[in-house]
Amino acid sequence: MTTVLLAAIVLVAVMFLVVVASVALAARAYSRRQLGDARAQARHWVERLGAELLVLDAAAVRRRAVDPAGLGEAAERFAAANAELAAARSRRQCRIAQDTAVEGLHHVRTARRSLGLDPGPRVPGQGVVDTIRAALADGSWSMPRLAEAVLADAGERARPLLAGSSVPAAEWVGQKQQQWMHPRTVRR
Repeated sequence: MTTVLLAAIVLVAVMFLVVVASVALAARAYSRRQLGDARAQARHWVERLGAELLVLDAAAVRRRAVDPAGLGEAAERFAAANAELAAARSRRQCRIAQDTAVEGLHHVRTARRSLGLDPGPRVPGQGVVDTIRAALADGSWSMPRLAEAVLADAGERARPLLAGSSVPAAEWVGQKQQQWMHPRTVRR
């Protein structure tokens, strides 16, 4: 009887070790996958910054611009993001590299504006306030260009009305404002 009990205890212990080992291996594989995904996302932004710099540098040469505002800063961010990505061993480090590359893309937009070019596609983290701040810091802004940038940013964030809606946008917004301001809807 004791040998059967001892064999059952050993069998349960072995099964417990197998379960713990498989959970540990699954967690390690999940962590590697997450790191790989974070590295790929950061690499996307670093490569986009590099491509933008190549195009922008060629545009600066064609226009014979001496030193477009933001070009040097974007190049510095590209070098830093590459170095950070090469040394990244965690998702947090990959995120830092990605944020550095995105910051460089903001500088690329500034350089494009200083060359008189279209600022290019939107960059994450740039809202209406950041658009205005970048245009004012750039120094080459004009009211029509600033208004165009703000409207483009707002247009990308706006939600379209449901298909078949007969309410014009301005009227719909007015109705919603009245709803929000009604005393019954305000929580105390």
